Amino acid sequence: MGKESSLSLMSLTIQDILQWIECNIAEPLPLGVLAQKSGYSAWHFQRGFKKIAGMSPGMYIRYRKMVIARELLTETNRSITEIALHLGYQQQSTFCRAFREHYQRTPRQYRLQVQIGSVKGNN
Repeated sequence: MGKESSLSLMSLTIQDILQWIECNIAEPLPLGVLAQKSGYSAWHFQRGFKKIAGMSPGMYIRYRKMVIARELLTETNRSITEIALHLGYQQQSTFCRAFREHYQRTPRQYRLQVQIGSVKGNN
C-alpha cells in the first residue's frame, strides 16, 4: 500500500474514531481503547490522530467535553452536577476545575454571563 493510500485509510479510521468518541463521550476513553478500536498500535494511532485532528486524543476529548458543557449550560436548565455526570465526570469539582481552566470562569459564572447577555441582547 502506498503512502497516500495509507494516509487515506488512517484519515477514514480517525473520522470513525471521532464519531465514536462523540457517542461515548461520557465513558472513560483511554488511549489503549481508542488505539485498539482503530486497529493501529497506540503509538501509530496517536501520531495519526494528532496529524489529522490537530491535537492528541486526550486533548481532543477534553476539548469536546468543554464544548458540549458550554452548549448544555447555554441551552438547557440542567444542573451543573447533571452536566458533569453526563460528560463522565465523577465529581462536580473536577468538572468545574476543567471548565475553569478552559474558559477562565466557572460553569456557574458562564451560565450567569450568558443569561445576562441574552437579557441585554433582547433590549
